[in-house]
Amino acid sequence: MKHLVVGASGQIGGAIYASLLEKQHDAVGTWFSQPAKGLRKLDINDRSRVFRTVKELAPDVIYACAAMTNVDRCENEPKESFQVNVLGTANLVEAANRCGATLVILSSDYIFDGAKGPYAEASLPNPLNVYGYHKILTEQHVATCAERYLIARTTVVYGWEAVGKNFIARLIHKLSQGQKVKVPNDQISTPTYNRNLAKALIELVNKESEGVYNLAGATSTDRYNFAVRAAQIFGLDARLIHPVSTAELKQNARRPLKAGLSLEKTRQELSTKLLGFDEGLQQMLKDEL
Repeated sequence: MKHLVVGASGQIGGAIYASLLEKQHDAVGTWFSQPAKGLRKLDINDRSRVFRTVKELAPDVIYACAAMTNVDRCENEPKESFQVNVLGTANLVEAANRCGATLVILSSDYIFDGAKGPYAEASLPNPLNVYGYHKILTEQHVATCAERYLIARTTVVYGWEAVGKNFIARLIHKLSQGQKVKVPNDQISTPTYNRNLAKALIELVNKESEGVYNLAGATSTDRYNFAVRAAQIFGLDARLIHPVSTAELKQNARRPLKAGLSLEKTRQELSTKLLGFDEGLQQMLKDEL
């Protein structure tokens, strides 16, 4: 199969692209806001360019990893979030249909309200913020219009990445600089190591799995405990981490508090072991950037 990773310079797209190359798959990657050597530039909102690129490459699988993922920015700039996260992905849906490719999209547990997680694939969505609302709109469009698709829901993805924007990468940087960090102790989720996510997702693709699958970490924890454990594993000062409530942070976008994803369905199909947050952090320590 030929794989096209759209957004291969980002965290999840980068992990997928690297994993494909490691296994010597035929893969092409694209970038837009974050230049990266060996990748092609592509704006998913440039409809004609998307169609031309996909027609030229004729991939069997397209991974839609290009997205606007800053939740508070999406809340402040809903029109741009809709343009990128919904309409941009819709362009990839049509491009995939034109060449007969399977479209793989990444979604989030932010489509839920956090009242009673972890959530299964069949749980009813009820987003609290713009980002979650646009993610469920995208899911619905893909499920309705894509001829072949795989929706992978994940959450709190962390690991090495070029820009270092994810929660753990930023935490390591700040603690290394001796900075104090406020972390909510009431946001529960199932943190997901990016390289583990990539391997599991590629396995589902190779099995030609379709529909909705949860791909997340195997254990639940709150953000504060997660941060403290990361500090311990990376040899940093956990005393710099201060627990606060989500309300105290006064973030623009509401967060689901008791969230996370159930893995019962996914485990029935995967041989790749989905790591708990402790195992994932230990593996991240061993891995190189």
